[in-house]
Amino acid sequence: MKEPIKNAWNKILDYSKIAGREATRIVLRFYYVLKDGNLTNIEKALVYGGIIYIIVPHDLLPEKVLGLIGLVDDAAVAAWVYKKVQKSITPEIEQKVNDTLTSWFGGEAGAQ
Repeated sequence: MKEPIKNAWNKILDYSKIAGREATRIVLRFYYVLKDGNLTNIEKALVYGGIIYIIVPHDLLPEKVLGLIGLVDDAAVAAWVYKKVQKSITPEIEQKVNDTLTSWFGGEAGAQ
């Protein structure tokens, strides 16, 4: 793996241990759609920004201070970025996401 991609992968893995299976699903979709290489430069920038915003613990509404309310901004960013790139998330990408989640968390690959 290239160094920046390896670093991103390690950050996502660390995030998954805290966030859990379903919260990690969207970040993995973003990661794999980036690796797929079919995004425009603007879409790439949005996805990179979305991943960073979601996995970095310091954000507009911090979860540690606000609890569940602190997740609102993360969810809004994830939903907005997903809407912009969902056409590029192929069944093959979804399979990679499911395989990775199964590897990390166990259970069935198709578990939603």
